[in-house]
Amino acid sequence: MELKEWSLDYVHDLVHHANNQIISRNLGNIFPYPYTEEDAVHFIEFCQTQDLQKIRNLAIVIDGQAVGGIGITVGSDIYEKSAELGYWLGEDYWGKGIMTKAVKQMVQLSFQNRNIIRLYATVFSHNLGSCRLLEKNGFELEGVLKKAVYKNGHLYDSKLYALLRE
Repeated sequence: MELKEWSLDYVHDLVHHANNQIISRNLGNIFPYPYTEEDAVHFIEFCQTQDLQKIRNLAIVIDGQAVGGIGITVGSDIYEKSAELGYWLGEDYWGKGIMTKAVKQMVQLSFQNRNIIRLYATVFSHNLGSCRLLEKNGFELEGVLKKAVYKNGHLYDSKLYALLRE
């Protein structure tokens, strides 16, 4: 497993793995379902034009195939020392430790290459796999945001996890 820059060579892989309702239902609405080729091209072009000190999205690549994504968005104004972590992985690759390694690598890259002291992630409270993943990587639960998420006509709690630079 390696983290690589997104390129248009990954359009087919991205559509194949991202076009999954199970993945989409645990992510923000910015991650659509169905996930089309147009969505993939738009996302990759977005990644290629961003200020990499502010937004960094990388492909999770196994055997030359992009099977997921991971990224950070650095805050602005009074939140400039914090960055939000987001990630997803193709369902065929769940339960194999891949995302644990990807998060570990992204944490290292983020703290090494940016002047941030805090990484945080919000996850749906019912997404226990994602909660465990963050905890394995040293993130601590800071709180539960009651009915903070509105997705597909339903309100959900979300959990806020954070990791501070050592």
